[in-house]
Amino acid sequence: MISAPKGVLRLAALKMLSESSLSGSDLAEQIVRVTNGQWNPGPGSIYLILKELLKKGMITELPKREGNVRRYIVSGKGKQELARLTKETESDVSRQLRLLAVYSSLAGREELRTKVSAFADSL
Repeated sequence: MISAPKGVLRLAALKMLSESSLSGSDLAEQIVRVTNGQWNPGPGSIYLILKELLKKGMITELPKREGNVRRYIVSGKGKQELARLTKETESDVSRQLRLLAVYSSLAGREELRTKVSAFADSL
């Protein structure tokens, strides 16, 4: 199980809600599925991010179809934020890879440092 850095849940929610309408439990299930069970955010985190995104106008609540299930979809403002986060993520990933290369070197794993550095350079 991994713990995700701050902001990753926002990115995941916007990305997944841009692909289809989801409820909070659907969103959690999608995250578990696409991460092959490596990340399982709790309901408190899921509903907190949905509340925040809704308040900021980045997602829209759809009319209820069945019982009390609330479903959401990304809004135009949310699509703009998703584009911004996607671009920001590219530089964050590169920076994290370079840090992993340093960490590998400090751990005496030069072959791993070389591979990670080469991968970071290829981005």
